[in-house]
Amino acid sequence: MTGANTQPAYPAPAAAGQAMDGTIDGFEGKEPLDGHDVERREMMSRQGSLSLFRDIPLDDLDTAAKEVSEPKYTSKNLNVPVVIVTSEISPWSKSGGLALVTASLAVELAERGHRTMAISPMYDDYPDVTFMCEKTIWLFHSEHTVKFFHQYHPLGDGTGVDYVFVDHPCFHRPGGLYYNQELGVEYADNLYRFALFCLASLEAPVCVAPGGAPFGDRVLFIANDWQTALLPVYLTHRLRPMQRFSNSRCLFIVHNFGYQGIYPHNKLENNPNGTLPIIVKNVDINDLGLDGTGAYEHMIYQYPPHERSYDGDDGNVWNLTKGAVMTCDRILTVSPGYASEMKTPEGGFRLDGLIKSKEFFLSGILNGIDVVAWNPRTDPLLVSRYDETCFDEGKRECKLQLQAKVGLQQDPDVVLLAFVGRLTMQKGIDIICEALEWMMMDTGNNVTGRVQVLLMGNGDECHVQQINHQASRFPGRVAGIKFDPQIEHMLYAGSDFLLMPSRYEPCGLPQMCAQRYGSVPIVTLCGGLKDSVVVEPEDQATGFGIMPLCINKFKEIVYKAMDTYYHKPEVFRGMQQRGMETDFSWCPRVDEYEMNIDWTLNDPPYVR
Repeated sequence: MTGANTQPAYPAPAAAGQAMDGTIDGFEGKEPLDGHDVERREMMSRQGSLSLFRDIPLDDLDTAAKEVSEPKYTSKNLNVPVVIVTSEISPWSKSGGLALVTASLAVELAERGHRTMAISPMYDDYPDVTFMCEKTIWLFHSEHTVKFFHQYHPLGDGTGVDYVFVDHPCFHRPGGLYYNQELGVEYADNLYRFALFCLASLEAPVCVAPGGAPFGDRVLFIANDWQTALLPVYLTHRLRPMQRFSNSRCLFIVHNFGYQGIYPHNKLENNPNGTLPIIVKNVDINDLGLDGTGAYEHMIYQYPPHERSYDGDDGNVWNLTKGAVMTCDRILTVSPGYASEMKTPEGGFRLDGLIKSKEFFLSGILNGIDVVAWNPRTDPLLVSRYDETCFDEGKRECKLQLQAKVGLQQDPDVVLLAFVGRLTMQKGIDIICEALEWMMMDTGNNVTGRVQVLLMGNGDECHVQQINHQASRFPGRVAGIKFDPQIEHMLYAGSDFLLMPSRYEPCGLPQMCAQRYGSVPIVTLCGGLKDSVVVEPEDQATGFGIMPLCINKFKEIVYKAMDTYYHKPEVFRGMQQRGMETDFSWCPRVDEYEMNIDWTLNDPPYVR
């Protein structure tokens, strides 16, 4: 995503042997977190990854597509502008991978020759933006005035990205983007906030005129996740009936199907005439600025009786993602494996039947990573830099650097396993902790007992305490530290294996970064993990796969990996080299995006 000769500016790393919170085992003495840090910790499930959280300068993003490979597909619709609509975009707002993916996608599509606009809420007073216009929008039975601000970022050769920010008081919150951090709950008006954002985003192509020329009413909208799920609903049921945007289409990208934007249709209120509460409407279809049974049926979801909350509950809720799936012109998600899982009861989160009914219009495209920011050949944070042609000595020195940094015994020959992610059940941290004692125990097999483990992340207190306990039991052999974006680079460079026993993973980014640095991933064969890690045949493998995920299978595969490290060094080195040679850049992914853009624009609207 960035130019091959451009190096990102990093702050200086902490002193050797000192974690960011001033401890070795890492979780006590936490300094106060600012809003972005708290949001980063709480909302990491946006992309299923704890990777890449740093401010990426826009200049670094400029030439991302140029480093690794050339485009193999050219869009047939370069004359149709692309409008990316997202609730967060780096570097202005981010809670997770969504901000990075949308920022990269905007740059990549603009580099390909599309006139590209990226629209996001204006959560703060952003510098170097220009007021463009304002618009009055009807929603919840009243008028609301939004303002549009703009910044243009040129990419060279006449291309660039128009960043548009929608400003309204409802977007300015002192806490996170979506949650009240003090109370630990979602903002009560999120339905209103993101409905307003979607309606404003539909106005931007015609009322915002960058360079004096609006994008017009023939565009390709790309909506992302539940926060923008109402955009295709409004496009279908509010604008097209008014003969607006009749020739526009909408792609909807699912980044995590477990978050669908579900809001109650009814609610309970106190009954002044009795002890039992009464059931009243919470939000009606007209409140959302829609009418007719079509919009209602597309958005309403009814829970089965055994999942309802109270006597008299009819189970009806507004499901924004259901509305998007029903009305968008094509569905994309962040890996082919996750696209398949969305069609199953386990991965479909009650919408699997709906996804299967529309699977002809469903594609999974694996995300890319910033191959300049994640490059061991140029990474300024590493004590020794290396590449796929000569990495043995560089990896050895980086292991010593990492061990000193986090308080592990310095030994370049011991196998070092690392984890980076949210400390939650979804990431499988409980499986790792359960297996730690077994890893540390020397039973004479010349494998277990000769191991170091580094666990880095923020998350559930129960897992934090468990890691601290194990670190105190095995000092110098087990270390736990809070997430730190600088140490993450050292972790990939200094570790031999990356542990990712996730229970589900839409895409995942750490396993790609790890392979860039010669750290062999041990992953659950699910979602994007099985799409980005080759586990067989042995002469093509770049990692190890766990299936099914259980403690015994986890131990079996970890043992196999460590045995390979100690007793089959040629096999292990081959896996490292193949992983480092794999192209994880955005270029081949954008080829697939452009194909889907063409298919979408060439078809009639899905709902007509």
